[in-house]
Amino acid sequence: MRKILVGLLLTIVSASCEAQVDKFAKIPALKPQQKKAYFASGCFWCVEGVYERVQGVDAVISGYAAGAMKNPSYYNHGNHTETVLVIYDSTKVSYAQLVGVFFEITNPYTVGQAPDFGASYRSAVFPKEGNQQTLIMEQLKRYPNHKIDVAPFANANFHPAENYHQDYVRRLEAGEQVVNRSYGINVSIPRRNDFVRATKIPLKKQ
Repeated sequence: MRKILVGLLLTIVSASCEAQVDKFAKIPALKPQQKKAYFASGCFWCVEGVYERVQGVDAVISGYAAGAMKNPSYYNHGNHTETVLVIYDSTKVSYAQLVGVFFEITNPYTVGQAPDFGASYRSAVFPKEGNQQTLIMEQLKRYPNHKIDVAPFANANFHPAENYHQDYVRRLEAGEQVVNRSYGINVSIPRRNDFVRATKIPLKKQ
């Protein structure tokens, strides 16, 4: 009887640990033509919703980056900032175009994006190669005294967020249950829609 109880206890503990691991999104393996880019511009729900509409973007994963904490979560992510990982097909969209999207949706003079301000929502880009760094710095010349952080790609230290944060706008519009529905309706969707109306970047057909 004791062995049975111990076995049941181990099964429960194991299942609990697996649930904790599984609650965070996973980064898929890249195909040869795919590349990664990281962008932070306020709430990751909003940024994810924008990049998911860009033609050539294969996946967008919300997460936490640029901090020191090893296992960040939504309610405890230390000095990480809300960031999205953009996985894109480099034969269909360029890094320069993705950077262009970032500047279209980002107010460079605030630490965060309305209505979310503070270190957790600060704006940041993470160039991987010298030409990417040059591209970003040229753009930033247009914004003296900007508040945008530029950090090396290797320093992103990106951690995917919990599954319930992923595909937030898409799930909201599909009528699925999401957290903070009013925020999505009043902030995330309008920010995405403003981008769609104004941009000249090729978008996916709906």
